[in-house]
Amino acid sequence: MNRSVVALLLSGLVFPGAGQYYLGRRARACLFIVPTLIAAIYFFKQVVDSASRMVDEVLRGSLGADPVLIAERLHQQGETATPLMNIAAAVMLACWVASLVDAWLLARAQERGALAGKEKGMS
Repeated sequence: MNRSVVALLLSGLVFPGAGQYYLGRRARACLFIVPTLIAAIYFFKQVVDSASRMVDEVLRGSLGADPVLIAERLHQQGETATPLMNIAAAVMLACWVASLVDAWLLARAQERGALAGKEKGMS
């Protein structure tokens, strides 16, 4: 498997920036890893806090253990889509897509450079 495919798969399936890290571009990888990690931590913290509140209500008996009731409560409270959670999700998506494109282009450029170096050595 060539380096561009490996870099693309790493950035797409493992974590944004993993492909850049694989290609030896550590600082460039951090441009994708750090914002994605911050956004993911915030996003999942909010989800866990929301789920914890719902579990507390179910255990106290103020909310039935019916998934439909729980979904309705979440929808009424609007806790699943706060503006900051939307921003966090957008940051994660943008970093993922940009990381895929960048990893592909970076690997292709490195492959072309290696190919040009081989051709130079042959002449």
